[in-house]
Amino acid sequence: MTAQYPERLIIDGWPHAMHAQPLYRLCEHFRLNFRDPDFRITCNHRGYVGTWEVRDGSLHLLHLCNFGPNDEEPMPKERLERLFRAAAGTGFPLRAHWFNGRIRIPLGRRLVYSHHGWSHWHERERVMTFKGGVLVRDREVDTKAMLNWWLKRYPDMRQRLEPDDEPAGAMSLAPLAWFETGEEDALDPD
Repeated sequence: MTAQYPERLIIDGWPHAMHAQPLYRLCEHFRLNFRDPDFRITCNHRGYVGTWEVRDGSLHLLHLCNFGPNDEEPMPKERLERLFRAAAGTGFPLRAHWFNGRIRIPLGRRLVYSHHGWSHWHERERVMTFKGGVLVRDREVDTKAMLNWWLKRYPDMRQRLEPDDEPAGAMSLAPLAWFETGEEDALDPD
């Protein structure tokens, strides 16, 4: 599996990476497919990128685009019309009344990189819970403290978090440090 390209959630006028798929159940129920049939990429299995915002306590979809060979591209009009019919809407912004679930927003530096979906560890996470598209809980979680606790409890697991190309013990995890130093780190959330 590959780390997935996140959607965006605008909070207080600033875009943040969003680790969730609010359109998933709607797409499954109405058999909506936004993937380009001529292009497949492992970092975006869903085939689209949405821009979302919480307005007046409700989640809204502001924009949807394809994820193709040139990154984000305009969504064909016929696909957008199918989406609007399925969601009983007429256009953007589209209130996400179908969404029940949690949205995770990574905050701070990335501590651990993982190739599995959205399983990176960041210093903190904002976790927003929605029912019927309405925000019912909003909290911040200190994931760095959770990871430190876990490593104290299972010290043998520390080596799994170290990069394969570094000798064992070369990177100190107290305090935790970034394990990836590529250009993509500059684009990470917060």
